[in-house]
Amino acid sequence: MKNLSENFYRLLHPKIVFFLTSVGKNGRINVMSCAWATPASEEPPKIIVCVSKEHYTAELILETGEFAINIPQKSMEKAIWICGSKSGRKADKFKEAGLKIFKAHTISAPLIEGCIGFLECKVQSAIDAGECYAFLADVLKSSVEEKYFVKNLWISESVPMHLGGRKIVYF
Repeated sequence: MKNLSENFYRLLHPKIVFFLTSVGKNGRINVMSCAWATPASEEPPKIIVCVSKEHYTAELILETGEFAINIPQKSMEKAIWICGSKSGRKADKFKEAGLKIFKAHTISAPLIEGCIGFLECKVQSAIDAGECYAFLADVLKSSVEEKYFVKNLWISESVPMHLGGRKIVYF
């Protein structure tokens, strides 16, 4: 068997690509493309999202203790690349990617129009996880566009999947 000690995480891919939205105490919003999330509990509903300690998104989540997961559809691939390749410290990624936002139901972080699934989350703890923070959060509200999610499963080719590195595929 091949040793994958440096790339072990690729054994857990593909993963759904999503837009992670956040907001700072000053009201400044940010978005990044992300794929490192996992359910942590069904009852109560909890999720873990891992974000590099160097990312502006991590700074904002630490400030306000909330974030939203916005699951894009296939047509949003260009926006996924833009939001995954620039820093929100230096750019307005919403504007550059042509993303429009709307108000979430339970948190201050915005939601993104055109996405087909949403999780509104409140952080319970931030865990030091090496180069990342692992944010354990309560899922306060979740919603999905039903035509893409049938019998509690995503319809193939409706959501982008991250293979690791810079590759996105659709199944």
